[in-house]
Amino acid sequence: MSEKIPFQFEKKFEVLSFQIDPKGRLRMSALADLMQEVAWKHADSRDFGKALFDQGYIWVLSRFEIKVHKMPSWGEEITVKTAGRGIDKLFALREFLVVSATGEVLAEAMSAWLLLEIKSKRPQRPGNVLPPELFSYIDGSQLMPDKIPLPEKPVFGDLIKVRPFDLDMNNHVNNVSYIRWVEDFCLLHKANIEYILINYIAEVMLNQEIEIYYQVEEDSTILIGKNQNKQVFLAKVNKQISD
Repeated sequence: MSEKIPFQFEKKFEVLSFQIDPKGRLRMSALADLMQEVAWKHADSRDFGKALFDQGYIWVLSRFEIKVHKMPSWGEEITVKTAGRGIDKLFALREFLVVSATGEVLAEAMSAWLLLEIKSKRPQRPGNVLPPELFSYIDGSQLMPDKIPLPEKPVFGDLIKVRPFDLDMNNHVNNVSYIRWVEDFCLLHKANIEYILINYIAEVMLNQEIEIYYQVEEDSTILIGKNQNKQVFLAKVNKQISD
């Protein structure tokens, strides 16, 4: 991560009771929710959030990598920081840093976003739309989250149906819902994850069914979500999933 480069926006939060797991710690999916909320607030404060939407554009998350060093607990105050971190081809990169009230680094993340024209769904070059001080002055190619290789022999793990709760204001499945599906699957297999890398591949709609397959690696697990044999997402977590 790019810790020596200043962050551009931050917001404080208290970890609330409905955001925690049975051990009283913030859920990975809830942490991702906070990061996306801060990203939206930052974008809106600089007129490239709702203002871009009103002009016919939409941000689509393509890759998201989260590393947790110490997950905060119920009642703790945390600060989530964010900044644009350059452009890699058509991707605008955004970094996050989560710190405690004493300044301890709790988590860090990097994300890659595509800017699409809503009607045509064609990607736009972010440098032509965004303020240059936010993204254009850094080459983001070294910060780009990895592309996850397709697992060779994944086995079936679970079946999920898209519910109204999963939808965002654009009537698409919320980015964090994918993370929650992965998190829930891991917790069902008694694996508390501190790291997740997710590649978003295709959108899914209300009432569609997602088949979760997984393949255990040497020190991680690769998960793949499919809808009618079409890849929807790939994810990598830092724990080995066992039956």
